[in-house]
Amino acid sequence: MPSDSRWIFYSGCTALLVLACVIAGCASYQSTPATAAPPAATSGGNTIAIKNFAFDPASLTVKAGTTVTWTNQDSVPHIIASDTGSPAAFSSSSLSTGASYSFTFTQAGTYAYHCTIHPSMKGTIIVQ
Repeated sequence: MPSDSRWIFYSGCTALLVLACVIAGCASYQSTPATAAPPAATSGGNTIAIKNFAFDPASLTVKAGTTVTWTNQDSVPHIIASDTGSPAAFSSSSLSTGASYSFTFTQAGTYAYHCTIHPSMKGTIIVQ
């Protein structure tokens, strides 16, 4: 190959390599959401972890006036909703991974609840 042809060949290969790297970089880039998810909550206190398609703990006893917070640690969304017959109705929006929902229990009683997306997920809050 004459030297001018070789220079054109190598320049073209370099341009293609740079273009391939740019495209690969753009394809694998994942931006962080504007509202980064808070650290996952752990069970204990007035928190309930949603993990492995279950509420942990499945039953929680609190005093009236307590705010309970659920945090989704699963990789799929969940929606928390009180069962019919609970002393007060509550329902979350769809909770994506890392999202939380809080509800303040002001009235004594037993509050059965479930995930509307996964009805086999059930829990109970006992308010004294």
